[in-house]
Amino acid sequence: MDKQKLLTWPPVVIFLALCCALLWGSAFPMVKIGFKMLQVEQSTGGKLYFAAYRFLLAGLMIFGALFASGTSILLPSKRDYALLLLLGLLQTTLQYIFFYIGLSNTTGMKASIINGAGSFFLALSSHLWIKDDVLTTRKNLGLILGFLGIVLVNLKQRQFDFEFHLTGEGFIFFTALASTCGMLLVKKNSLRIHPPLLSAYQLTFGALVLLGIARVLEPPGALHFTSAAFLLLLYLGFVSAAAFSLWYVLVKYNQLTSIAVYRFLIPVSGTFLSAAVLAEEHLTWIALLSLALVSLGMILTSWR
Repeated sequence: MDKQKLLTWPPVVIFLALCCALLWGSAFPMVKIGFKMLQVEQSTGGKLYFAAYRFLLAGLMIFGALFASGTSILLPSKRDYALLLLLGLLQTTLQYIFFYIGLSNTTGMKASIINGAGSFFLALSSHLWIKDDVLTTRKNLGLILGFLGIVLVNLKQRQFDFEFHLTGEGFIFFTALASTCGMLLVKKNSLRIHPPLLSAYQLTFGALVLLGIARVLEPPGALHFTSAAFLLLLYLGFVSAAAFSLWYVLVKYNQLTSIAVYRFLIPVSGTFLSAAVLAEEHLTWIALLSLALVSLGMILTSWR
């Protein structure tokens, strides 16, 4: 079985998508813990430093792995550096400015499910902008069910109350939109540029911009590092390096409308991991019902 057939074979796609989901899902509670460890819960600049160090570390991890494997880290064309700077701004800088600030103003469980809206945006955008990547009735129904699950988590028990704050839930939605734009760029260019190399430059460029923005807001001493916080930073760096590289491989070989549904696995794993790790997070019947809808949408869309 050649590489393209292997990486489009459903069992392999599901396994790699599940790995990405578990890695990204674990970031939701770990970031919350990191805010407390570094004492930056009320510091926007501190949160941006935290994000910048995490993604710079992730980019360096990928560059190191590529170098060790003998893979060239040079891009095919000089203009590709500008392209990957744009990708870094979308996928790292803007996405995680919105994510880190939004996460601090909502619950990890809520953020993890709202962020799943990116699956809907990604599939629709791919249908509109990429040839031969069409949304079918079954895909539409599956994505709608998943999106309903995301909306449901915003409802309070026994009342139809959509709580929405721009700097909380709103910023998490903006995170999903920035990610969608970035994924379209990856899909368009992954045939020319090795997916892990895309990840390495995106993370590094985006992290450097984040560092510049954080430096304007606060001095570097805003973070209070301990050995435990440093280990947590290493873990989060590994999460970004591994998940982005694996996901970009899937993006290269599969239609976005087909794999978009697997992004719903991220809020599913994030919800359960948040409830397991964070004392202030609890599973409710509404959260479980929303997860059931998300799972049903995933199964329906991927069924052949």
